[in-house]
Amino acid sequence: MKITFDTETIKTINLFETINKASVKDCIIMDDRIYFLIDEGESKKIKENGNLVRNLEKMLKKKIIIFEYSKDLSTFLKNSIKGVREIKIRNEKEEKIVEISVDNYLKSIVIGKDGKNIKALRQILKRNYNIDNLVIR
Repeated sequence: MKITFDTETIKTINLFETINKASVKDCIIMDDRIYFLIDEGESKKIKENGNLVRNLEKMLKKKIIIFEYSKDLSTFLKNSIKGVREIKIRNEKEEKIVEISVDNYLKSIVIGKDGKNIKALRQILKRNYNIDNLVIR
């Protein structure tokens, strides 16, 4: 699926890449949060310069959440979601659905306030893995 970004998103990606020296594959801006999907192997650069992300959060006045891309969907999900116990991928009526089991105490964190985290994750999965739905159990 081809991803198109608006001007604000392009500016945000450019700023992130310039400051962190990490390549961005996808970006979703939602209210008070920005979700970045960075290229595989780029998380090392982010970890080395953790203060840069905090400075960027202050500059943009938004919380930044970073996911690292992986060609393997299961690896991406395990790296992106805390406490994944089980991952099921199924096809149902021309829909590709991912079902994830997490510990009960982590569900609210995975879903996020007002469902923001799960909405962003669903968009990333749709745009980068052709997944139609994500279900948390």
